[in-house]
Amino acid sequence: MYDFKQVESEVQNFWKAQEKELEKTREYDSNKKLFSFLEGPPTANAPPALHHIEVRTFKDIFCKYKYMQGFTVPRQGGWDCHGLPVEVQIEKKLDLNSKKEILDYGVDKFTKECRDSVFSYIQEWEENTQKVDYQIDLKKPYRTLDNEYMESVWWSLKELHKKGLLYEGKKVVPYCPRCETPLSSHEVSQGYKDVNDPTAVVTLKSKEEENTFFLAWTTTPWTLPSNLALAVNPKTTYVKTEKDGKTYILAKDLLNKYFEDAKIKEEFLGETLIGTSYEPLFNYFESKFKDTNAWTIIPADFVNTDDGTGIVHMAPAFGEDDFNACKDHDIPFIQPLTNKGHFTGEVTDFAGMFVKQADKKIIKWLEENKKLFKTEKYLHPYPYCWRCSTPLIYFATDSWFVKVTAIKDKLLKNASKIEWSPSHIKEGRFGKWLEGARDWALSRKKFWGTPLPIWRSEDGDEVCIDSIEELEKLSGKKIEDIHKPMIDKITFEKDGKKYTRVSDVIDCWYDSGSASFAQLHYPFENKDYFDKRFPYDFIAEAVDQTRGWFYTLHVLGTAIFDKPAYKSVVCAGHIVDEKGEKMSKSKGNVLIPNEIFDAVGIDAVRLQMCGTSVGDQKRFSVHLVNEAILPTLNILFNTYRFANNLLKPSSKKPKEQTIEDQWMISKTDSLIQEVTKEIEKHNYHQCLKKIIKYIGDDFSRWYIKLIRDRTNKEDESLSYTFYYVFDNLTKLMAPFAPYLAEYIQMNLFKQEKSIHFAKWPKANQKNINKELESSMDLAQEITSQILSEREKEKIGVRWPLSKAKVTLIEESKELKELEPLIKSQTNIKKLEFKTGKEFSVKLDTKLTEELELEGYHREVSRKIQGLRKKAGLQKQDDISLVIEAEYNISKFEKELKEKVGAVNLSFGTIEGEFEFSSEAKIKEKTFKIAFNRL
Repeated sequence: MYDFKQVESEVQNFWKAQEKELEKTREYDSNKKLFSFLEGPPTANAPPALHHIEVRTFKDIFCKYKYMQGFTVPRQGGWDCHGLPVEVQIEKKLDLNSKKEILDYGVDKFTKECRDSVFSYIQEWEENTQKVDYQIDLKKPYRTLDNEYMESVWWSLKELHKKGLLYEGKKVVPYCPRCETPLSSHEVSQGYKDVNDPTAVVTLKSKEEENTFFLAWTTTPWTLPSNLALAVNPKTTYVKTEKDGKTYILAKDLLNKYFEDAKIKEEFLGETLIGTSYEPLFNYFESKFKDTNAWTIIPADFVNTDDGTGIVHMAPAFGEDDFNACKDHDIPFIQPLTNKGHFTGEVTDFAGMFVKQADKKIIKWLEENKKLFKTEKYLHPYPYCWRCSTPLIYFATDSWFVKVTAIKDKLLKNASKIEWSPSHIKEGRFGKWLEGARDWALSRKKFWGTPLPIWRSEDGDEVCIDSIEELEKLSGKKIEDIHKPMIDKITFEKDGKKYTRVSDVIDCWYDSGSASFAQLHYPFENKDYFDKRFPYDFIAEAVDQTRGWFYTLHVLGTAIFDKPAYKSVVCAGHIVDEKGEKMSKSKGNVLIPNEIFDAVGIDAVRLQMCGTSVGDQKRFSVHLVNEAILPTLNILFNTYRFANNLLKPSSKKPKEQTIEDQWMISKTDSLIQEVTKEIEKHNYHQCLKKIIKYIGDDFSRWYIKLIRDRTNKEDESLSYTFYYVFDNLTKLMAPFAPYLAEYIQMNLFKQEKSIHFAKWPKANQKNINKELESSMDLAQEITSQILSEREKEKIGVRWPLSKAKVTLIEESKELKELEPLIKSQTNIKKLEFKTGKEFSVKLDTKLTEELELEGYHREVSRKIQGLRKKAGLQKQDDISLVIEAEYNISKFEKELKEKVGAVNLSFGTIEGEFEFSSEAKIKEKTFKIAFNRL
């Protein structure tokens, strides 16, 4: 029985003894052709989860495969160390709830806590890496918190600055009020939730027409106190309609949505409304903006009639379109919120409230003041902070941006050069994201991150620093650490002006997106090595990274080097439970990797990850692994034991080979050819499917049945075939199921060197005989049908039948050579073939006395073998045997002696004491067997 724990224990000890040699497989070897791989850096402040095992399996499979092909595949590990993931964790640990509380606690102590926490689970990660046999170098990993790494990041920012792609501006950006910092669009994409928010249609009274009201719609009622304009589409048709003595204005296409049997008083284009003024919805800022363009109607092409009223409420501080349109038409700006998303005292009725919690109260106020026309719930995806789960708001703020929109055409051009698995991501999820790319909100008003390398004088002059050496020369100070708060103390004078650093840090996704060059401390060292590696041949992460790491790598590769950062990418689907539901602690369906490993073994987990296409959702549970994977591993282990116990596999090729051996070798080379083709396309599921069929159907259920009788004596052809099968199969499986592959190699072939050093098998085209494979398929089908017919007739396969008539759809000349195999497997004396419209088998079920006797002999032989096994005898153990039966099977004496290892055999009454004996009935006739071990 396959004992994966024992297998893993033996193999781990084997690998441990070769650790120094195995390290070399992960390092760069200049004597080999380079295949470059880039590891996506996880954060080690939480333990590895099941989804990490998935992508690590895919990375490991392909990198091992390329190494076995003869490439050098350097695999440097990496750790993501900065940003919100770490800060949020430390804020919770220290019970700090605001930026002020962090400042009071001390930035130096806070960042030290962040640094110390980054590797709080490093031991679990390293143990997991070793356990799953993920061959990656974690002794010399890149770390985004190291000075050398951050210096390369600074260099890249200077490059962007020189190209005019790094700028400061005031924009409406997604903003986390809890973290008190803007987020980038790719960060926002990580955290959407479907929510039911209240909407409001409000009435805004015209200043120019008596008893006339504009209907405006919003999904964010909390922005209404900041309303300063309404927007209409100049080309859209609007109407006036009357209800309860009041005139309302809205888009014609939406009239019936709000009014039953409405009558149109007047119809006109939106352009006629432009410049019309209306009374403020709230009076908080009326006196402040009384001599401005506030509370007028402006044109906007983005206004449509898909939802709402065709008239859009504008609050310039809280919407990107609002901000730009209001700025273009001289609408004033107001932002009555604190950095924590609470209304200031200016909004007297709701002062101090968090904006998202104020929605209901604002709607109630509007209703009480007869300014609410309609409210209803609206189900829509809403962005939440990807780390602290606070609802985001869109908030006008000063921020530093990467001007992604300026290089969008280059991004799309370079993206066309990348191969995606699955392929639809290229034009779909990733391509569409690039088409809608916005400028990257880069700066963060936080503490633990790579500092923005911008120093500014009082008169606004800027210096962008690209190296520690440059900063040391300007400041005259030795710099040991460029994190906050140390870096904020570094000032310098230039041309008579004092320069102080802009206090922001940068988006941690910029850190990880710099990994392609920063891990090598480029351009300060490793220039030639980087040029050889870049663009990277292969990367892999989960599907959410299309808008995360895959995106930031691509932006920086294009912006800095005008190249894609990678050539091919595997985009893994999400792991779900066996019902297809997302795993969560609240549902109680989260699976812990170590618990799964203990239940089913590491190889089985890795193979289950390959059960479906890389991009598909993967259902995962112990039950599914037991059902889909473990049977194959059990079969493989049992076939290994069969070979190890009964054969001596030999690499010496015989002069002649039986037809079944030729077929098995042909199937093996076909498998090599097919798996190589599929692994190149990252179709790991197809590789697994073919390997499972080969092990279960071709090798175990067919070939081993064909050759069982040949194991009783030395057989060069058989020994070579078993060698060929196991040597090639284990090498094909090594990237997928390294433990069992290694175990078989080290035990069956007494290999002293790990299978990780083995060469990937190459298919020998001379061995592949597709005609023979096709004929054998037909032979298997005929065999299966004969056995099925036997079962219907309740005639066991040990009872010979004289004849079977087989009708084939078309004639097969090659089948003639396989007739003896079919007859031996079905115990049929003669096969008669003819052609017809349908494939069929008809048995001659008449049992003659001679056939009966042969059947008895077979049953007796089976019972003897069973007793030998029960007695614990090995193949080489001889016996002295006596058979007492009601029928005479002495004519089979020679055959029986060879079959059951009997040196002496007598037929007659069993007398005296024997070590082992048994009694049984066959067709109501009793027989006894007894033997002694010699």
